Amino acid sequence: MKKFIIICILITLGLSACSAPTVIQPTPFEPAVNIKTNTPQPSPTNTPVSTVTPVPTYRAPKLLLPTIEPTATATLLPTEQTTGGLIWPRAHFTEANVSWRSSTCAQEGKNLSCEIEYRKDNAGCYVGMSCYDACGWYYSVNTIPAGVEEFSSPCW
Repeated sequence: MKKFIIICILITLGLSACSAPTVIQPTPFEPAVNIKTNTPQPSPTNTPVSTVTPVPTYRAPKLLLPTIEPTATATLLPTEQTTGGLIWPRAHFTEANVSWRSSTCAQEGKNLSCEIEYRKDNAGCYVGMSCYDACGWYYSVNTIPAGVEEFSSPCW
């Protein structure tokens, strides 16, 4: 049976190879015609220039004095007066969660930038934040308990 299949394949190959070659005719040459069109040409554009974008910063009051009798106050958004120009995370934290640089410097609070990460677990949302100014590390906020590793978006 194998011999029969091999013979059929050889006969098919032999017959297909013995056909007459096809004559290939060249395509006639036609010169291109120039037609005037109203194609727009590139125009000069202004080179973009980097600009400084103002970024709001938030500063918490350094000295928090409790009132004798607590009164309810409504503050919708943090303002420069209530935050002292520092950056604060969007999370719930207390003064006990904030660490400050122990020394002072002439450029304290200048060029302030912060790194913030939010984490969560079934019990809540937490924040870890470190802020740096022109003198180096300035302050931190840390409410992340040990073992909480799932990252999240801001807490509120």
